[in-house]
Parts: sequence; structure tokens; C-alpha cells
Amino acid sequence: MVTLTFITTSLFLLLTPGPTNTLLAAYGAAFGMRRGAALVLAEAAGYAAAVTFFALIAQSVTHMPAGLVVMKTIAAAWLLFSAIQLWRTRTADTAEAPRRAFARVLLTTILNPKAMVVGVVLIPPGTGANLPVWIATYIALSMTAGLLWILSGSLLPRQLKQHAYQGAALVLGGFSLVAIASAAA
Repeated sequence: MVTLTFITTSLFLLLTPGPTNTLLAAYGAAFGMRRGAALVLAEAAGYAAAVTFFALIAQSVTHMPAGLVVMKTIAAAWLLFSAIQLWRTRTADTAEAPRRAFARVLLTTILNPKAMVVGVVLIPPGTGANLPVWIATYIALSMTAGLLWILSGSLLPRQLKQHAYQGAALVLGGFSLVAIASAAA
């Protein structure tokens, strides 16, 4: 069964700022809590796909350094692309369409390094038939944390809300540089 250590470590990981959380906070600022809350479904779907993928192929990928480099490079490129798109969108003028926001959160979550950490490190090997329970627990925790990030964005002062996308773009750009540096190492 799922351990308390897994739950607390997962919560700590999910409450740490990262690419998905940055987007959720920015969209919370742009859409508000009620409209932004739907984005936790994109986060949940993204983590379900990515954590399952990493948990199932953890042994194979860890023995293929080139595979890890390719995954990190793809993640870095996506984060840079998202940063540029967000920088060009002015929250005060026009918020990104909800469908595009959903797709961006979904893809960013799929490429989020946290999914790799969960699938490869936090879920113990040999969970077998219990793997869906571990993944479902992580998804439930991610949805709770995601709502907190959306709430935090929705509570930003009005003066900061109008610059939320640009702030998110800078953070995502930084994560992109870190991912490139990690891939190059």
C-alpha cells in the first residue's frame, strides 16, 4: 500500500514551484479561481500519463543516458516555447484561450521533471498490481496542490495580475535553461 513517506514527499514536491505550478498560478491570476480550477484536470491527466510512463519504463530508461538527454532537451524546448508564448500574451489585454491553457498545462505536466522523479524514485520498484493505487494517490495530491496554486494566482493584487504571464514566462525560461544545462551535463 501507499506509504506516509510517499504522501508527504509527494506533497512537498507538488507544493514546490515548478513549470506546471507556475502556469497554474498565472492562469489563476488570468482566469480567477472558478474558471482556472478546470486546469487541474489537465495537470491530473498529464501526471497520469507521465508518471505511468516513467514507472513502467524506469529500468530501461535509466540505462540509456541518450534517452534521458533527449527527454530533457524536449522538455527544455517546450518550456522555452511556452515562455515565449506567455511573454507575448498580455494578461491585462487578453487572456490565453481556456483550451490553449488546458493544452499548455497538459503538455507542460507531461514534460515536468517531477513526473520522472515520482515514477523513477518515489514509487518503489515491484509495486506490481498496486501501481495504479500509487499513481492515483499522486494524482489526487497533485489536484489538491494544483488548486492551491490556482488560488494563489487568483489572490494576487490587481497590479501583479496584469503581469502574471510575463512573470511566468521568466520563470519558465529559467526552468528551460536548467533543463538544457542538465541535458548537457
